[in-house]
Amino acid sequence: MKKNSLKRVFSALAVAAVAVSASSVAAFAEEGDGGFTAAQIEGSANKPTITVEVDGVAGGKVFDLADVAGKTVTVNVNVAGANAQYASTGLHIYYDKALDVATDDFGDANVEAGAAIKKLSANPAENDPTAADQGMKGFFVATAGKANYGIDGTMWKFDLKVPATAKEGDVFGIDIIYKSSKNAEDLFVNAEDNEAGKIMQAYAFTRGIYNSGSNNTFAASAEDVAKCAALADLDKSYDGYIAIGKAPETTTTTTTTTTTTTTTTTTTTTTTTTTQPATTTTTSTTKAGTTTTTTAKKPTTTTTTKKAATTTTTAKKDDSPKTGVAGAGVAVAGLALAVGTAFVLRKKED
Repeated sequence: MKKNSLKRVFSALAVAAVAVSASSVAAFAEEGDGGFTAAQIEGSANKPTITVEVDGVAGGKVFDLADVAGKTVTVNVNVAGANAQYASTGLHIYYDKALDVATDDFGDANVEAGAAIKKLSANPAENDPTAADQGMKGFFVATAGKANYGIDGTMWKFDLKVPATAKEGDVFGIDIIYKSSKNAEDLFVNAEDNEAGKIMQAYAFTRGIYNSGSNNTFAASAEDVAKCAALADLDKSYDGYIAIGKAPETTTTTTTTTTTTTTTTTTTTTTTTTTQPATTTTTSTTKAGTTTTTTAKKPTTTTTTKKAATTTTTAKKDDSPKTGVAGAGVAVAGLALAVGTAFVLRKKED
């Protein structure tokens, strides 16, 4: 059984090793259904989904420019819905041509096997030159095993480097695609390589990954689109993305405070009232005759002095609506002066 499984893997590897023209890829790309009907595929006992996780976020992530330009981002390829049900796999993983995958000492993609396939034999990643036909870069990875030791979790892990020239609003797509030729095909099958395993494989490549034929529905979240508008135009057959959001606009509020000082001076008014001397006449009659005495009272002068009052008002001006009536302070001061003057005149008249 192991020999048969390995044979299928090596056959799948031929897809990556042999250059395939864009037209032939298109001709075989829709055969991911394995010749099964939609009803048979939907009725698969196992329904594996193979997804992309970017920096720990399912599907993709929007980064700040300073956090990602010229730096690497970790990408995981995860599987779910096929726990202990698969052995032989072969996947093509593509990414935007502006990105670079971390490489090993031999120049091949440095792709690490994850926990999901730790009990399977993992073939080193092979660069796929035919990715250029789709304007991308890519590699091929494969597994084999004598039993269905493949479980749910992370199958593959690798780093992609974002160019230092990246700018806000850039989007870099990541795609898991199905490829086949007349002699080989991508795989996701059980060790028995039976019909149930082949239907599971058909489900994985038609329903379990996004594709242009039967599952063209990939989309970024509304929250991510709000951060990076270009995500709204992302190819719906992709499986993930690295995006760079626009920095939030900074609003600067300037508050100007004006201090107004108003000084009101009240003039001192001095009123002098002089009481004219009053004369008192006293007449006394005695035996000697009549005596008349006149007494004059000393004039009385009363002086009233109003102390000068100075009022200083400091008002802090801000953007609040002005209240009151303009000139009201002056009017009040004038009224006080008029009242004082009237008081003087009245005293004089008295």
